[in-house]
Amino acid sequence: MTSKWRRLTDRLTGKTEPEPLWTEGVPDHLDVPIREWLYDVLSHYDMAQPVAVRLKLPSRILKARDPYAELAVLDDPKNPMLRLEVIDATLGCVQQALQGAAWQHIQTAASYVRQLEGILREGDSAFTVSEDGSGLERRMDETLHATYDKAVEAGASKADTAANHLRAAFTEAYGIKPDPSAAYSRAIKAVEAVANPLFLPNAPEPTLGKVRAHLDQGRHKYEMVIADKTGAPADIDAIVAIVSLLWHGQRDRHEGGPTSAPVTLEAAETAVHTAAILVHWISSDSIRKK
Repeated sequence: MTSKWRRLTDRLTGKTEPEPLWTEGVPDHLDVPIREWLYDVLSHYDMAQPVAVRLKLPSRILKARDPYAELAVLDDPKNPMLRLEVIDATLGCVQQALQGAAWQHIQTAASYVRQLEGILREGDSAFTVSEDGSGLERRMDETLHATYDKAVEAGASKADTAANHLRAAFTEAYGIKPDPSAAYSRAIKAVEAVANPLFLPNAPEPTLGKVRAHLDQGRHKYEMVIADKTGAPADIDAIVAIVSLLWHGQRDRHEGGPTSAPVTLEAAETAVHTAAILVHWISSDSIRKK
């Protein structure tokens, strides 16, 4: 969610377009709030060493008189994402340190997370805190995020692994260091987690490709809950097309072929949202046997 606030001059002139998001690093207007937040969290949880080690930072950071202050203002003109990486690593280290901690300590950490999210949102940063508070991710359009949330919820009702794979796919696609190949692979696994048991319950080695073939060859056996233009249940052509798109689009599944190619970030993001739709439809019985 981005900030809903508008400048007085924008309100007076009727401007309704949202402010552009800051897509790289920590802009000047967020420098002080971020610096103060980082210092508070790093010092409160004594996280200078874990963060410096995780990011493989030079030893001068920990040798400094105040390592927390050094980390809080750390910048590198050659790596404008460095401050965001420090924030991301700090969130991850705190999350790891709090595993099994008392309730009040977990609540304090949650308060820090809410404070950071408020800073990023009001400052129109393109980054936000991940759902589990363990790191940063790129901010997604609210409508798309709502679709993703519904898919995770629906997938979890059928198989925990579907929801887990979908969350992992989202993190790999929208994290501050995206891994398109991993995101695409996880997206397919999320769909397989709900589709394989439903369509190929007895198959020894079910895959999304086999699900696609099963549906393609058995179109007459299934229907959609949504109606077609005649008012009858629609056929499953759309499902077959979407599954085929997702399956065939993973061009890095095998190496050495004439159409093999690395997965782009844009393709990975599309795959994640395609998988979310399929997981939601399959989990909510939008496709059924006749």
